[in-house]
Amino acid sequence: MSATTGLDVTAGLIRSAALIHDVHAAVSGEHGLTPQQAQLMCVVGDQPSSMVQLGALLRIGKSSMTGLIDRAQRAGLVQRVPAPDDGRSFLIEPTPLGRRTNEGFRRAVGQRLDEVLATLTTQERDTLAAVLSKIVLNNQAPETWPEQ
Repeated sequence: MSATTGLDVTAGLIRSAALIHDVHAAVSGEHGLTPQQAQLMCVVGDQPSSMVQLGALLRIGKSSMTGLIDRAQRAGLVQRVPAPDDGRSFLIEPTPLGRRTNEGFRRAVGQRLDEVLATLTTQERDTLAAVLSKIVLNNQAPETWPEQ
């Protein structure tokens, strides 16, 4: 335990991950998404992606990825489009509804996390951003949230 913060680094990271997970799950529900669909929409982005690419980013297997895509497609969030270089393959891209839903979800998560971080000074926020960037980039964390 640190004398200045009250938590050691491990406890701080684990508890902040749980807090962020809770925010993500709550905002997902508010936007009519499951947490898994929200994660999918964040990694789909604006460019068509293969199911292999998406599965690798989400760290889920082919059958789980297929089920997730099927459910998101039934909800009108994504569509399968023919791969330009392989007539047998499909790419996944967001629909207009998926784009709007994703934009609203991302904005709401950002606002909610701003509320969580409201007690930090500008310098503390800048330091936190720098430290998190270093951790994420040095460990090649998957790009599961778009950069701003």
